Amino acid sequence: MDMQAFAAAMADALDGTWTVEPGHHGHRDRYLIGPDGEQLHVFYSDWEKTPRLRLSASLPATLATIRHRHGNPVPPHEITVSPAKTPETVAAETVRRLLPGYRVTLAETRELKQRLDEQAAARDQLAHAIADPLGATVHTPGPSPLGHDPQEAIVRYQGPLAGTATVPRNSRPVAFAFSVASDDAAKVAAFLATFPHTDQPTEPEPDRTSAPQDSETPRFTRDQVSRAVNDGADLVIDEVTTSDRDDDLINLVVNAALTRLNNPTADLEQVVTECYDTGPSDVRSWWSNWS
Repeated sequence: MDMQAFAAAMADALDGTWTVEPGHHGHRDRYLIGPDGEQLHVFYSDWEKTPRLRLSASLPATLATIRHRHGNPVPPHEITVSPAKTPETVAAETVRRLLPGYRVTLAETRELKQRLDEQAAARDQLAHAIADPLGATVHTPGPSPLGHDPQEAIVRYQGPLAGTATVPRNSRPVAFAFSVASDDAAKVAAFLATFPHTDQPTEPEPDRTSAPQDSETPRFTRDQVSRAVNDGADLVIDEVTTSDRDDDLINLVVNAALTRLNNPTADLEQVVTECYDTGPSDVRSWWSNWS
């Protein structure tokens, strides 16, 4: 099949301005880049018993790195369709079955990035506030070649008190390490004694980027629930002979379940408003108007 023409027709059928970029498998695949940075991979596979079009959505590279290093695993967002369907039909299925869950993951990851950026800015502001009175230098962290992001800014200072201050992210306690001449040690100790004492240990701020843990009750992240529900829908659609009408109904149930996960009292009107680009009456007509 002519994947370039097929992808271009899909791009025209999707809402907003989508562009087509080359894939990594020659004539077999293309990428569609959406107006909000969406990345949609369209791949033609004829290695199986029945040829299929595989459509998968992924995070942009920067967000994928942030999610991998600081957040929960990214759930797979993928569907398969028959290559005999028109680009317009495949685009419509993509909007109904693939994009809603993927856009939730995209929004969550952008929120994670914003939170990390705000924490890093607060960390760097505190590091400079520590450094300025000491005439010290601030070394802010950067990505390491091993793929681990150090999270602390290091303040290095010299003089009567020579040492470092380690300023972590997340407003956690600052760790000072310094050495002082023996003649000045008593004065430093007296100065430190002026700070209020507490018998309570300092608790670090909980890490909101990981899933809550409970030794007795199983807990699942929203991503894990979304992945399970969408995988279950794809399993039924792929294994059972269904019509477009059936696929639409299955995906409406998926969207309703995930919406109720966030808002247990949401009605169908709210589900449609949140998950579809069209109105509730139009969605209802997909079944009431079909024979």
